[in-house]
Amino acid sequence: MQPLQNKVQFEQLFKDNWELMYQSALYKLKDPSLAEDIVQDIFLDLWKRKDKLVLQSEIKVYLLTAVKYSVMKCLDEVAKRQESQLEIASGFYSEEVLSFEEIYNEIEVAIEKIPPKARMVFKMNKLEGMNVNEIAEKLQLSPQTVHNQLSKSMKILRGELKHIAPLISMIFLN
Repeated sequence: MQPLQNKVQFEQLFKDNWELMYQSALYKLKDPSLAEDIVQDIFLDLWKRKDKLVLQSEIKVYLLTAVKYSVMKCLDEVAKRQESQLEIASGFYSEEVLSFEEIYNEIEVAIEKIPPKARMVFKMNKLEGMNVNEIAEKLQLSPQTVHNQLSKSMKILRGELKHIAPLISMIFLN
């Protein structure tokens, strides 16, 4: 194939092949957005190399081969990302897993480091399940003061329990 001579040729190439390439990528990826991205990237690369590119085979073969390799690369990246996430998750449950009692004790120690008024608000909210308005009414405080006390408590706990933060956030630091 001769190098693409102009924009009109390129646009025609795009119109003639985009759908086939997209369907090919979509069939393998099952994700329309990723399939579109792959096809767009291939055409962008083709446009950038338009003056130097000389193909030994038919353009459709070249484009579908590019889709095939791009899809393989994408699937490989997705697999690596998932593997990495699994490794991170399994790190929380490795040999260094704390027993329930150890976690409970660490939480109790950390809660004791919260100033008394903020600790009372924290316990009422997180351990007794009371909402901000209920706490404000019971302690005769403004709702904003309750929010401030909860915020102060959370900041202290996050600092004290950062080594088990993912687990703690699942329990009550949201």
